[in-house]
Amino acid sequence: MLIKTQLRLVALLPAVFALLIASVLWLTDLKVNQAQQDAEMAAKVRLANFELVILTQEYLLYGGVRPEKQLLIRHQSMGELLARLEFEEPEERELIEALRQGHEELGSFYKLLLGSNTTARERIIGVLLVKSQDIRAKAEQLANIQYQKVAEIQKLIDRSVMGVLVLLAGVSFMLLALLTLRMTRMIKQLGNGVSQIARGNLDYQIPLATPDELGALAQAFNEMNRKLRESYTSIDKLNDEVAKRQQAEMDIHQLNAELEERVSQRTAELVAANMELEAFSYSVSHDLRAPLRAIDGFSRKVLIGHGDKLDDEGRRQLQVVRDNAQRMGILIDDLLDFSRMGRREMAWQPLNMDVMVKAVADELRAAEPQRTLEFVISPLPQAWGDAAMLRQVWVNLLGNAVKFTRLRPVAHIEVGGSTKGGETLYWIRDNGAGFDMNYAAKLFGVFQRLHRQDEFEGTGVGLAIAQRIVHRHNGRIQGEGKPDAGATFRFALPLPTPENALSGERAS
Repeated sequence: MLIKTQLRLVALLPAVFALLIASVLWLTDLKVNQAQQDAEMAAKVRLANFELVILTQEYLLYGGVRPEKQLLIRHQSMGELLARLEFEEPEERELIEALRQGHEELGSFYKLLLGSNTTARERIIGVLLVKSQDIRAKAEQLANIQYQKVAEIQKLIDRSVMGVLVLLAGVSFMLLALLTLRMTRMIKQLGNGVSQIARGNLDYQIPLATPDELGALAQAFNEMNRKLRESYTSIDKLNDEVAKRQQAEMDIHQLNAELEERVSQRTAELVAANMELEAFSYSVSHDLRAPLRAIDGFSRKVLIGHGDKLDDEGRRQLQVVRDNAQRMGILIDDLLDFSRMGRREMAWQPLNMDVMVKAVADELRAAEPQRTLEFVISPLPQAWGDAAMLRQVWVNLLGNAVKFTRLRPVAHIEVGGSTKGGETLYWIRDNGAGFDMNYAAKLFGVFQRLHRQDEFEGTGVGLAIAQRIVHRHNGRIQGEGKPDAGATFRFALPLPTPENALSGERAS
């Protein structure tokens, strides 16, 4: 039972006993009132008897009709009073029966008195006085009994109230004492538990399982102790984890230092290798160009000086030698450009693609004035990147479109762009020769060609250079086509933001 419920019951005890006392007082008050009424009725009977005696004496002294009538009326009213008397005790019932019987006998004597002569009247009067005295004595006895009953009831009330008060005091004191003893014992157990925790004994559990507030407090205390123990365990684990992480950070710092040293070494080695590669490229270019120029020069001299001595087949073969030497020179230049494109530093800046594309288109028109080149250039979004590199992308892609539309009477080339999903998208569409998508994987490979040399000139390096430039701008490029139905090339660059520029610089 909860402590607050026990306290409420203890507080309710006075109210219960007060109700009990009130009930006892109410019942006893009813009995007192009834006893008092009975005593008053007995007194009225005695008074009526006394008045009868007075009226009898008056009748004997004076006679007359009026005393006679009053005597009969008073006798009748006394009979009515006796008829209303009702008592439960045997003694009281015997007195009432005696009074009623005596009253009836008085009535008989009064009738004899009123109708008798003078000689018989004296004898009747004597009997009447004796009988009236007896009735008076019994009426006084009945009244005394009722008054004595009232006094006894009053004493009973006083004793009952005093007993109930003593019982209330005793019960309340006993309950409070038991409750105080129980709470003191529980609080002592709680205090002992707190002392154990204060001494560091986190495994201690308060052995208190009573279904009250103190039991709930002990349970909450045990739960708090459990969580505190888990917290200490977690803190120990956390300290171990912190120590491990600190050791891991030290190891990482050491590895970073070693890695930085290795990176520095590798960077120095890479710089040296790049310088060697650059020197090798220039050396190869110079060493290859010299014999190629010699082959081309001497072939030209043979054709000019001795061409008339050769037949047509000989002159054709010498011309093939010259053409292949010149093509070899172009391949060397393209290869050097491709290798330089991966090492060149990038100068990031905002670029107006409309101006750049229109300038490239004008250059291509000027290079082939005999052709009908129709450029449809839609408004292009701004880009962020290296101007020279991105201009090279447009030169290569638009140059391919012009080259592969050579067999069309009108070369129709469309250029457009848009912004979507954090990117700027650009596309070039032509109505040229197109290509088979089964070989699309070869589009951006070095020296990879999807058309014969006698159909369209080229070295197969232009698209590879365009792809490398787009990748260095953190972008992507792709091509779609269909044989004899034109081709579409698309490339996407990140939106022009300083963050992209920084990432591009780190990538470069």
